[in-house]
Amino acid sequence: MDDITLFSDEELVSLFKGGNERAFEVLYDRYSVRLKKLIYRNVSNEEAVHDILQDTFMRVLRHIGTFDVTMSFTSWIYQIAVNCCKNYYNRYSKDRTIIEKESYRIAENERCPVSPDDELIQDDDRRSFNEAVMSLKEKFREVFLLRYDHNMKYQDISKTLGISERTAKWRMRVAVERIAMDLKKKGVI
Repeated sequence: MDDITLFSDEELVSLFKGGNERAFEVLYDRYSVRLKKLIYRNVSNEEAVHDILQDTFMRVLRHIGTFDVTMSFTSWIYQIAVNCCKNYYNRYSKDRTIIEKESYRIAENERCPVSPDDELIQDDDRRSFNEAVMSLKEKFREVFLLRYDHNMKYQDISKTLGISERTAKWRMRVAVERIAMDLKKKGVI
């Protein structure tokens, strides 16, 4: 029997549609950490992250029958996660604090290896960077986080957010410029 973890996302969806429940478990394992990071960067509330992640996967389960396996599963699931974050904002626009954000980041970093880049950036600089990202308007922050945190291609970002590639590139450029301006004002760069 083939190792199911080596299958593509789209193959796993087809298997799940055919009744193989293990296929969904593999998809969950493949995407839960990445989506958790995306969700946290959007809402900055550790308790809400788990709820939104569960909501995302519940929607995936509910609508997986409508997924076209000739399309990108990554774009589809990220779009669902982004929409769940928007729904959270609409229901609960709570104050975000740096302390919450940093405590979650520290907890996540204890579970994940720290990159060399993270080791070089001082805590104050990282805090300033996070504040600059979170101060962006939602449409710019979404593109920035998908590109910066998840290394998504502009083509996938455009599908995920339902915008043109050109708009995604423009929003990324504006996001980077605004972050740079904010960091210059604070003397970080």
